[in-house]
Amino acid sequence: IMLCGPVLLAAGCGGSSSSGDDDGTAVVSRGEITGFGSVYVNGRRYQTDRASFRVDDDDGFEGDLRLGMIVTVRGSRDDDGYHADSIDYDNELKGPVSAIDIIDGSSKTLTILGQSVLVTLDTKIDDDGGLTYDMIALNDVLEVSGYISDSQLIATHIELQDGDDEIEIKGVIEKLDADSFEIRGFPVSYDDSTEIDDDIRELANGLYVEVEGELDIAGTTLLAREVEAEDDGFDDDENEVEIKGVISGYNAETSRFTLQGMTVDASTAQLDPASLVLGDDLLVEVEGYIADGVLFADEVELEDGDDDDDDSSDDD
Repeated sequence: IMLCGPVLLAAGCGGSSSSGDDDGTAVVSRGEITGFGSVYVNGRRYQTDRASFRVDDDDGFEGDLRLGMIVTVRGSRDDDGYHADSIDYDNELKGPVSAIDIIDGSSKTLTILGQSVLVTLDTKIDDDGGLTYDMIALNDVLEVSGYISDSQLIATHIELQDGDDEIEIKGVIEKLDADSFEIRGFPVSYDDSTEIDDDIRELANGLYVEVEGELDIAGTTLLAREVEAEDDGFDDDENEVEIKGVISGYNAETSRFTLQGMTVDASTAQLDPASLVLGDDLLVEVEGYIADGVLFADEVELEDGDDDDDDSSDDD
């Protein structure tokens, strides 16, 4: 992917985290499904014999998962490897394609609900609906999973939907009014019939939500059927964490940035290579520990695209 070539991989664990004692240490990871035979996330195998699954906010099964989906895994590691207790998938965006811009022979940008979505030949496309990279067309309703940057959504998985009766978008509420607001610049309309999640005391600017509904006739406004509170999926304190995503809001003075909604402090992190220069729009993988809601990175490593922590396989 042109825009986000470098990826940071943190292979360590620091601060309060356990670093090598195979004692059933709790771990949490967020990233891309890279293989099956159990489930590989960011190239690491998680045994799934005891795992539960959530798919788009409903109970699911391992068979519901696909390559390229961005998931959150909670589990542990011990002498036998990594074990998943739960795997949670939720798409980033679901809506019709309103524009297609060909970049070159291997990449294109789609406009979906006003969002720029980068699709490349590396994007995993679920072909159950007969969709291929070359067949993506205007008005196709697509479900998209991927990495959010400041400028676009970098798609890692897309699949064709049967219809446009359920449109979804995630993001921070902006420009809140009595009957409308915006999510990443796309208008949302709500009224007394809109179901507001019980976890939301009241709608407010800055609140991170998922909105489900249908488009108006013009296709330019999402008529909200339901507004649900979303969070980053992590506790305020976690001992061993791995996140892959796109850097945004990088502050060179503090070495802090946002990754998948999480604030990351890389001020004491080991960089690999040592010459690595952090900055916005880099696809990175970070490992460290969370304290008081901040991910303190132990190590960040330039992504080589191989995801070869373990060799993914179709065999258990």
